[in-house]
Formats: sequence, structure tokens, C-alpha cells
Amino acid sequence: MVRLLRANFARLWKTKSFWVCLILAFALVLANFLSTYSVQPQCVETLGTVLMSGGSNVVLFLSIFAALFLGTDYSNGTIRNKLVIGHTRTEIYFSNLVTVSAVGIIMFAAAWSGVLITGLCLGGKLGMPAGEFFMYMLISVCAAVAISALFNVIGMLISSKSTIVTITLVSTFVLMIGAAVIMSMLAAPEYVQGYEMSVNGGVVLSDPEPNPMYISGVKRDILTAVNDILPSGQFMQLETGSVHSPEFMPLYSLGVLAAATAVGALVFRRKDLK
Repeated sequence: MVRLLRANFARLWKTKSFWVCLILAFALVLANFLSTYSVQPQCVETLGTVLMSGGSNVVLFLSIFAALFLGTDYSNGTIRNKLVIGHTRTEIYFSNLVTVSAVGIIMFAAAWSGVLITGLCLGGKLGMPAGEFFMYMLISVCAAVAISALFNVIGMLISSKSTIVTITLVSTFVLMIGAAVIMSMLAAPEYVQGYEMSVNGGVVLSDPEPNPMYISGVKRDILTAVNDILPSGQFMQLETGSVHSPEFMPLYSLGVLAAATAVGALVFRRKDLK
């Protein structure tokens, strides 16, 4: 597999889609930071939180790269050539997984570096304990690897490049929008404060009433678990600053990675590549 990884990374540095996606991810995250700074200059006082706010943007460009990179293997017949010269399907699958995951980490590192360096030059500071900051970074890296594993499943099991691109992008939007919807549902308050007219014609607060939109019981537990386990839910929690169980999230990501890789590798071993 070492030779496959060397070939993948040699190809990676020459691939235009990699550099375009990397530069766009870096530029978009930095532009969002500068836009926020122009309205709220005090944001540089909490750079640690700001760094975590661009995860979904990076994931979008990672999905585009993964779809194009993996789809090219089929369109150019590269996978069949690798099999002909003696590489196993398992080696091919895992080498692509490592490559896509590495690109995800590179993209996040580039985006973080741009915001951190710019923020420090503007007189900013981390604004959170170092331990918490590194935990959030670990969560982001593990979630990036987990979502790369999902992209790898799509890219390795579908033979059409255009279909890979379409399904990968649609899946990315579904995951991110779904996470945002779940976050919104869980954020609904248990009670709502109403207003009523007083005897003298003024407006006063009424007694709190149960909120019909509040989710409780088993349904809340299920939605919370789904939002914690899925990489998109983890990114959304980091972006909104409402991380539910940070100590378990890297483990959840490893679980997603293991499950997706096991299923993907097993199906790929039986896939007809003719």
C-alpha cells in the first residue's frame, strides 16, 4: 500500500482540483472571519471560537475534491490498472481513504492557520483554555476523517464520475442541513413567555406556558445522539459554540470511520469493475 500512497500523493500535488479547493476553502474561511471582524472587532478576543466556525465551508470543498479525485480513478481506468499490476482491492480502498482524509486535515490546517495568523496580527487572543482549544481541534480532525470515510464509500462504490460528484455534493448538503435542523429542534425552549394586556392597558408578561415545539423524552435522546455521532452534527455544534459531549465525539467519529470503512471495503471487494 505504500507504493499506492506514494502514487496518490504524487498525483495529488499535480491535481488542479486539490489546489483550487484548498485555496477556495482557505479564502472563504478567512473572508468570513474578516467580514465578521469588520462588524464585530471584538471577535479577535475569542479566536479559538472563531476558528471552529468555518468547518462546514471546509467540508464543502473537501467533498468536491473527494468526488473529483476518486471519480477520476474510474473515468481514467486507474483502478483496473492498479489491479493488473498486482495491488489488492483492500490496498486500493485504504490508500484512497488515507489520501482523502489527509486532504481534509490539510484543508482544515490551512483554514485555521489563515484565521489564527490574521487574528493574532490584529491583536487577538485565543480566548479559551488551551485544553479546551486542543479538544475542539481534535474533534474537528476526527470528524474530518470520519466524513472523508463517507465520501470514500461513495467514490469507491460508484463507477460514474458525474454520479459520484452529484451524490457526494447532495449527501454533504443533506448532512449539514440535517444537522442544522436537528440543532434548531433541540434548541427550542421547554417553556415560552407570553404577553397580555393589564387592566390599565399596559403590556405585561404572562405566566410561562409549555412550548408545543419542545422535544422531550426518547425522541430528544435519539436526536441528541444522532447529532453527536454524525460528523456534520459535530461541526455544527462547534460552529454554534454548543458542544454537547466533547469528550466522546472523537470516539463517535472513530466509530463512524470504522463502520463506513468496513462496509465500503467489503462491498468494494465484491464490486464488478469490468
